[in-house]
Amino acid sequence: MRNFDTITITAKGQAQFPVKWRKLAGLALGGSCDVRPANDGRQSLIITPRVRTRLGAVGLLAHLQRQEVPFPKVERHHLPFK
Repeated sequence: MRNFDTITITAKGQAQFPVKWRKLAGLALGGSCDVRPANDGRQSLIITPRVRTRLGAVGLLAHLQRQEVPFPKVERHHLPFK
């Protein structure tokens, strides 16, 4: 027989998932999940943790250098002065 964990959803729609699942999914400190209906006739949901990407200024240059399509060259224009 399987051991099932249950979650409780509050009146505001908040839920607390089981600790074991949160640790395995990398959500021990919280995070976002994608939720999709399973369309199985029982109102089941498929809950998938979102992958955390931490792309800050440190990895921005490396990310831009990996792009295959270069940025178009910007035409310079001169502003009229008095």
